[in-house]
Amino acid sequence: MKKKILGIVVLACAILLSGAFPGNAAEKVYKWKLQAWRSPAEPGMAYYVEMFEKTLPAMTNGRLQIKMYWGGDLVATPDILDSVRMGVIEMGLASSYTYQGVIPVAAVEYGLPFGIRTPNELYNFMYGKELPNIFGGWRAIDLLREEYKKQGVYLLTTGVDCWPGSFMFKNPINKLEDIKGKKVRASGLMMDWIEKFGGNGVFIPGEETYTSLQTGALDGVSWGSAIAMYSVKFHEVAKNFLWPPINPINCANVIVNERAWNSLPDDLKVCLEQAVIIAGLNHTYHQNWTGEQWGLTQMKKAGVKLNELKGEELKKAEKAAMELWEKEAKRSPASAKLVEMTKEYMRTMGYLE
Repeated sequence: MKKKILGIVVLACAILLSGAFPGNAAEKVYKWKLQAWRSPAEPGMAYYVEMFEKTLPAMTNGRLQIKMYWGGDLVATPDILDSVRMGVIEMGLASSYTYQGVIPVAAVEYGLPFGIRTPNELYNFMYGKELPNIFGGWRAIDLLREEYKKQGVYLLTTGVDCWPGSFMFKNPINKLEDIKGKKVRASGLMMDWIEKFGGNGVFIPGEETYTSLQTGALDGVSWGSAIAMYSVKFHEVAKNFLWPPINPINCANVIVNERAWNSLPDDLKVCLEQAVIIAGLNHTYHQNWTGEQWGLTQMKKAGVKLNELKGEELKKAEKAAMELWEKEAKRSPASAKLVEMTKEYMRTMGYLE
């Protein structure tokens, strides 16, 4: 299926390049820099590397060349938005939550606790056309693009590079009241959610988290979900995995300098957007989503127990999450609109009454 989809996109771009768009005779070559906030050691990033080093050059006949850099190589991750806006780098790939201080709706874009459930649904919510007599047409990316435009950047893609957000604890969490007093490494709305139940949310650098769990300075951690926490060996020092994931979906996005984007011919714009969508979906489905079950399986073999919220406890967890939705909705008119669109989507899909 992957090869079939990729083949269709390459063929489409080849048709575009063959003359569907006039003015390509000069064959100008565009050389851009993209910095990701991740590490090249993360296995799934191979899909981005392959896309930018091999597939995109083939799709564009070498006219669009993008060199990838990694977290901190050129600019600090918190500076990606400013660096893209100023043209220091043409593109940035980062967690959308990185920008929420400047673009409040980015916190909602990143993912709401107990929000949209699967990558399929998020992709539909962001991009799906309205299908007559059934559903669709939310196109949340259009709202988000307007907000990013105010910062001088073009939101190329969002909602395609996704992962769940979960918690692990040293001691069992059989009821939500067991969270009270626990020191938990978290960020964003995950931290706000843990504090709803009396936990003490703290943010510490990732490289300090394992030792902090080992020594008892931390009682719990949120670091992506199963595959991510297994890969950094948190299962060695925290033997309880809270289920279900509190954030079913978190996501990254790709932003482009607005002047650079506008300078591209239309055919290259089409190819670039489709290339980044394919790379993000491949990363999601071949690592983060399939890897969730794999990570859980590996951790169970290592003695990790699944602490599942059920019945009234699950209802309490969801109620606390909805209170956070309302809090986020008050941060900006766009935040309020995106929260309402999310509610409408989830009602349509039967998750909300």
